[in-house]
Amino acid sequence: MSPIRRGPRTVDEYTEWNAGLLARSRISRRDALKAVTAGAGGILLAQFGLASRAMATGGGTPGSAGLAVSGRHLSFVPTLAASSRRSMAVSAQVVSKTGSLPRDLRAWVDVGSAPGSYGTRVPADIVHLVGQYAIPGGPVGSQFYVKAVMDHLRAGCSYHYRIRLSDGTVTGDASFTTEPQVVGGRTGELAPFTFTAFADVGTNAAPTDPGYAFGADPAVVTAAGGTWPGGVFDNNYYNATDPVAGQAGTDRTPAVTQTNLMGTQRPVFTLLAGDICYADPSGTGLPADDTLALTGSAPPGKNNYNPYVWDVFLRQIESQAASTPWMFATGNHDMEPLYGNTQALGGSDTHGYGGHLARLDLPGNGPRGCPSVYDFTYGNVGVISVDANDLSAEIQTNTGYSAGAQQQYLERTLRSWRSTRTIDFIVLFLHHCAYSTTNQHASDGGVRAVLDPLTSRYQVDLVVQGHNHVFERTDPIRDGRKTRDAPDGATVSPATDGTIYVTVGSGGRPRYQFRPAPSAAAPPPPGVTPSGPQALAEGQRYRGYRPLGGPNTLENNTGTVVNSYVWSTDGTTTTGGFGAGTKVPEQIDWSQVRYDDYAFLAVDVVPARRGGTTTMTLRTLADALPGSGTPFTEIDRVTLTRVAGQGLTEHPGAAPSSLLLPHGDEPVGSLLPA
Repeated sequence: MSPIRRGPRTVDEYTEWNAGLLARSRISRRDALKAVTAGAGGILLAQFGLASRAMATGGGTPGSAGLAVSGRHLSFVPTLAASSRRSMAVSAQVVSKTGSLPRDLRAWVDVGSAPGSYGTRVPADIVHLVGQYAIPGGPVGSQFYVKAVMDHLRAGCSYHYRIRLSDGTVTGDASFTTEPQVVGGRTGELAPFTFTAFADVGTNAAPTDPGYAFGADPAVVTAAGGTWPGGVFDNNYYNATDPVAGQAGTDRTPAVTQTNLMGTQRPVFTLLAGDICYADPSGTGLPADDTLALTGSAPPGKNNYNPYVWDVFLRQIESQAASTPWMFATGNHDMEPLYGNTQALGGSDTHGYGGHLARLDLPGNGPRGCPSVYDFTYGNVGVISVDANDLSAEIQTNTGYSAGAQQQYLERTLRSWRSTRTIDFIVLFLHHCAYSTTNQHASDGGVRAVLDPLTSRYQVDLVVQGHNHVFERTDPIRDGRKTRDAPDGATVSPATDGTIYVTVGSGGRPRYQFRPAPSAAAPPPPGVTPSGPQALAEGQRYRGYRPLGGPNTLENNTGTVVNSYVWSTDGTTTTGGFGAGTKVPEQIDWSQVRYDDYAFLAVDVVPARRGGTTTMTLRTLADALPGSGTPFTEIDRVTLTRVAGQGLTEHPGAAPSSLLLPHGDEPVGSLLPA
C-alpha cells in the first residue's frame, strides 16, 4: 500500500510548492515581468506618481532617468552598549515609470551634521525584489529597494542624511539622533526618553488611480480599470456606526492619524507589533491568488495578495519613520510565501518573510532561521521582537518552524539581561496575544505556554501585543495568575507583582468587539452559570467611560470576565488549508482596561543611578475620542517601578531559582538569587 500523501500546510511547504510549479511552468520570470511592464499605464505609472509626489513633498528632486525615491525608514543596528559608536540602517523604495532601472544605476546615502553639510558618502545597495506565483492572475511583483547602514556614528549625536542616485535623483533632508552612551554602566546619566507602540495598522491611503485592478491578467491590467476594492487592500471598510472611523465619526483615517500623532510624543523609537500593512488581507500564509480580488475574496485554500500595498504603507509612515527608528514584529498577515527562499533574501530559511528582509531592516541578531526575532537595547531598556507565528495555537501555518530555537534564544537573552546592571526594564513585543478577551482572537494558548513561564521567571516588565483590534491592559500577571489590581493611575513593581500585558491592535484596522454575553454561540466555561452583571455582554473600562444606561445596565463593566477563551492545539483542523486550533472557554479576572476603538501606547522611561528608583510609565492615548474635542485623549496610565541596577530578585513565595548563567559567565554581586 502506498503512503497517503498530504498537501502542503506550512508557509515553507507552500513556498517550495510554488517554486516547483514555477520550475515546471512555461512562464519564465522574464515573461512575467514583461507582463507587468505591459501594464505600465496602470500599476507602474500610478506607483511612480505616488512616489514622485511623496519625494517632492519631502523636498526631493528628480534626476534624468525618471526615478523616484520614497518610503524612507530607519532601524537600529545592534551595537555594544558600552561602545561610543552607533549605527543606523535606512531603506527606501526606488520606483521607475518603466518597471526597470538603468543597468549602471548606483546609490549613496550622504550623511552630515546639518542640512546641506554632508561630509560622508555611504555606498548603498539596490535590492530587486521579485515575487511570482505560478497561478493565473498573479500576483507578480517587481520592486526595488535601496538599503544602507550609516556606521561609525557618535553616540548621542544628531545627524542629517539624504539618499542620492547616480542619475541625479536626490531625496530631501531627514535627520535622526543616535542613542546616548551608557557611561561606565551608570544609566542614571541618561535623560528620560519616550517610545511608542501600536499594531494592526494597515493603510488608509490606497490609490484610486484607474488601472489598479489586481485580479486581472497583468498584461491587460490597464484595460481592466477599477480601484483597489475597499476592505481587501486597505482599511477603508469601517462600520458606519463606528464613533471614530464611521460615516459620522471623528477620524476617518485612524491609521494615518495615529502614525502622525505618535510624532507629538517625540519617541526615540516605535514598535509595531505585527500585521504591518495587510498586503495579505487573508492572514493565513496560504498561496496567493488574486483572480477574485475584486470581489474581496480568494479561492478556497488561497489568499489575496497585493505586493504594492507595501509601497503605500512605507510612504504612509515616512513622515515619522525617516527620522525615528521603526522596529517591526511579524503577525499572521505578514506571512507571505510569494518570495522564494533565495540567498539574496537572507538564506534558505525565510518562512514567508523574504519580502521583509528586502523592504525592512531587521537587525538579524536573533536565532538562525528566525528573521523577525531579534533584540536591541536603548538606555536601561531591553526589547525583544518575538515571532508569535512560531508559537501560535490558533493559526498554525508557521507554528513550530524554529524547532524550539526561538524559545532557547528568549531564555538565553532574558537570563543575560537579568544578570547585568545596565538593563532595568525588559519589553517583549509580538503579535498573537498571551492574554486578551476579544470575540475574534482572545488569548493564544501556544503563545501563553511559552511566554508566561519566561516572563514570570525573568520578571519581564511589559509585553506589547497585537492581533485583537482593541486596546486592552491586564493587571500584573505571574505564573498565569493575576497578583493584584492595577487600575488607572496605579504603581506596579514588576519584580514582585508580575508582568503587564498590553494589547494595542488598535492601530487603525477596523475594530473588533470584546467577548459577548454568554450564549450557545459563545459559551462560558463548563460549570460556570453567569448571573447578574456577569450575564451581560462584556463592555469597556477606561478613564472617563460611562456605559449606556448606567453601570451594569446594558453591559458587564465590573472587570471580571466570565466569558473569554484561549486557543488550544487540541482538536486542530486543516479544513481551511492550514492548521487551526480550537477555542477553550475560560473565566478570567485580569482584564483591567478595555477600549474598542483606536489608540496607541506612549511609554515614558526615567533612568536612575544604581540603587535609585527608575520608572516606566505607560500612557494610553486614544485617537479622536468622541466628545473630547481634541486629537487624542489619555484614557489610562500606569507606572512600573524598579530599583536601578538590581537585576533579578526573588519575589515572595517564589520557588528557589535554578537559573544557570551562560557558560563561562559569573554572577555579578547579588544580582542573581543564591
